[in-house]
Amino acid sequence: MKGWALSVITIIVFLTAACHHSKKVQKAVTKVDSVKTTTPENVTYIPFTRDLYNILRAKNIDVRKVQFFIDQQLILSRYYDINKADVVSGVIKFANGRYIDEIIIPALTPGVCDTVEADGLKINFERGNNDFKFINNKYSPDFFIFSGINWKDGSCDVYYNKMIFRATCGTCSSASDIKLVVRQSDIDNTKKNTKTLMGRKVEF
Repeated sequence: MKGWALSVITIIVFLTAACHHSKKVQKAVTKVDSVKTTTPENVTYIPFTRDLYNILRAKNIDVRKVQFFIDQQLILSRYYDINKADVVSGVIKFANGRYIDEIIIPALTPGVCDTVEADGLKINFERGNNDFKFINNKYSPDFFIFSGINWKDGSCDVYYNKMIFRATCGTCSSASDIKLVVRQSDIDNTKKNTKTLMGRKVEF
């Protein structure tokens, strides 16, 4: 009888210790998960408009020093013969009996302005000569929107690495809906006016 009681007590102690250890592990896991799901710093992006462009010019700020972003996902695709060795990049897919060379530029990818033209800006998202034209003309008097040639059903042709790719928007209905945006904080900083007081002397 005493041996049976001792065994019961031993089992109870073991289960209590195991339960206590399980709670510690659960707390530790919860703590790790909370670190992984920490919300990143919120950044506000606003469209880069003709008005903002004029403000920068009035303040003699070089547009080529502005950090630009695109507000939608841009997808470049090109069908090619598998026997040819002129594959440009990234992801090779097989669809409709043909191979596709696909390049994806995610939304909010940073870019810089290489060239300022009368009807828009040429933006580069990587080093090299792969500029994309964002126009600001009669078709888009307020915003700087993505442009190309041979438009059809919301897609167009663009040159990339000296080859023709078909450009589409992965997150909107037309590539022409893709526009340039900038960080609100960057524009707020450029709008600040600094005035240095020269002081005042006593007048007799």
